[in-house]
Amino acid sequence: MHVLMDFQDRAIRLTEERQKHIADFTEPAANLASIRETLRQPDVMTEAFHHPELRLYYRIYSRRSPDERNFHVVVKVRGYDMLVVTAFFGKQLQWEGNRWKD
Repeated sequence: MHVLMDFQDRAIRLTEERQKHIADFTEPAANLASIRETLRQPDVMTEAFHHPELRLYYRIYSRRSPDERNFHVVVKVRGYDMLVVTAFFGKQLQWEGNRWKD
């Protein structure tokens, strides 16, 4: 397990299971360094209106993404416990009730 720090010096866990999930379903550029950098220096961080336990960290990676997609890191917050749920490249993040959609 990795413990990553965000821009407000909050500890965020990245478990081996979540890291494998991210590696299996996203492109190679969505690696630990990209996740760490996005949490540490996001362009935007928002709270999900539809799901108040989620924080969405965005970072623009125009150099790594030819079609100008953003890198998204989704963090679940329960009290002081913060966990990376997933990370991926996408243009616009939308919630469809049971999954994230690009």
